[in-house]
Amino acid sequence: MWEEDWARLGIDATTDLAAIKKAYAAKLKVTRPDDDAEAYQALRAAYERAQQWAKWQRENPEEQPAVIAAAEPAPPVEQQAPPAEEAEPVPEYVLQPQHLIHELELHWRRTGEAALLHAWADTRRELDQQPLSRQAEFSAAFAQWALSLPTLPDEFLKALDAQFGWLNDFRTERQLGVELAHALHDAFDERLRPAPIPAPVHELGAPLVGLDALQQAGGAWWRLQLLLLLLQPTLARNQSLLGAQWLRKLGLDLHAQRWLDAGVKRGLWWRVGLAGALCFGGGLLVFGDAIIAGAHALGWLLSTGAVMLVGLFAATLIGVGPTLTHGQKRLALPLERWRRHSMQPVLGLVWLLFAAWLAWLSEQEPAAGSGVLSVIPDWLLPWACGLFGLAGLVAAWPLLPLHGWVVAGLSPLVGFLFIAALGRWLPEPTCLLLALAWMLLAAAVHEERVRATGFALWPLRPMLNALALAQRWTYSVALLPMACAAAYIALNDGPARASTVFLIWVFGNLGTAWLQDKADAWALKQLPAPAAV
Repeated sequence: MWEEDWARLGIDATTDLAAIKKAYAAKLKVTRPDDDAEAYQALRAAYERAQQWAKWQRENPEEQPAVIAAAEPAPPVEQQAPPAEEAEPVPEYVLQPQHLIHELELHWRRTGEAALLHAWADTRRELDQQPLSRQAEFSAAFAQWALSLPTLPDEFLKALDAQFGWLNDFRTERQLGVELAHALHDAFDERLRPAPIPAPVHELGAPLVGLDALQQAGGAWWRLQLLLLLLQPTLARNQSLLGAQWLRKLGLDLHAQRWLDAGVKRGLWWRVGLAGALCFGGGLLVFGDAIIAGAHALGWLLSTGAVMLVGLFAATLIGVGPTLTHGQKRLALPLERWRRHSMQPVLGLVWLLFAAWLAWLSEQEPAAGSGVLSVIPDWLLPWACGLFGLAGLVAAWPLLPLHGWVVAGLSPLVGFLFIAALGRWLPEPTCLLLALAWMLLAAAVHEERVRATGFALWPLRPMLNALALAQRWTYSVALLPMACAAAYIALNDGPARASTVFLIWVFGNLGTAWLQDKADAWALKQLPAPAAV
């Protein structure tokens, strides 16, 4: 190994540290880390071993082998070379911060965090040997590198802070400049000196952390899938509420978060598959033919999925409003600010009821009009009905996007029930507008924008239960009772009775909440106990 080290440096074995450093500087001109990282690492290792050997030989001269003395020839005595021009001195090698940074990043990307921390020990010795006059240079270079790579491990950032004193040294601003020092504090102060995690965050993250711990411990595949199936709404809701930053603080790194994302999506598909299998089984009992039952189950799945997707799109469009882009400017209607006006959502509900009356009036005989409305042309009534209905829908729309999704997703079912119940006396447009007004009134009560207590809540209870399901779990759970009612309609041999559909929806809300609560309680007991707060 020693012969290879001296050969890499291009000199004979010597104890002259200056000669070793000059040889290393000369080789460094043709062996760059950006061109050949492996050759550079080998040259660097040879240089370090040669320096260590030379220092040891100087401290122990009595053990120095004779071959080293022989390797240094004495100057000739009889004949001397003619005087020549004085050679230009070889510049002393100056260690550059980028070389150290490149080595560390290479170790990290190739082998991981453990190799990075191991390589940092050697780098720290190199930094300790540098003069104090270059401390600011190295500190600034490593600070800019750390800011450019926010994915560097926290343990390594702590080691950098211990070396350079970024967060605790009053000289940081003077060494790095105000802008760079403030950027360091903004980026790493919370990561290196995190505040205590609140208890509600621990409570929300407990299922996610426990499931990840079970997966890391090598839990059985079927057990993980069963827990994903049962806990899918809870996991999806908690994951959305916490976000990536809180999850990282709870100990879930990027790899764990990606695994949980994939697991939550897989749990949703498990639920869809189970619902389709149950629908197919029900169809098999009703029709007795697997092909017909499969066609009904597939049609039910597609129609229910279409209702959910259309509801998501429509609610998002109504909640955000039309958006226009002109150059760099984004023009959008300030719908949310408008909905927070003191007259909302009462004014929107009044407009909806007025539109429902106009829809009823447009279906009557011309003689039915009286007073001021008698002078309005018949062709204008449908247009007025549509404009007032749209204005009332936008004005009374829920503030929370989740509630808007529930209203839009349940509109087909509630509209069907209102038409079935009131269709004998009122035209269908009027029934649909009344259904929307009823759902939006329930959403306003749930958001505490309209006050209602006691018996006034009972007519709104089915819609309030659906909104509570979405608030506690997810949008898909809130629409599950609607899907059960739709399955009854799809599998019913003949026209479905509105009263039966209504009862399936009402008791489906209660049953879904009870079943999901029991599933959560059982599944959470199967997870490892969370660490104490």
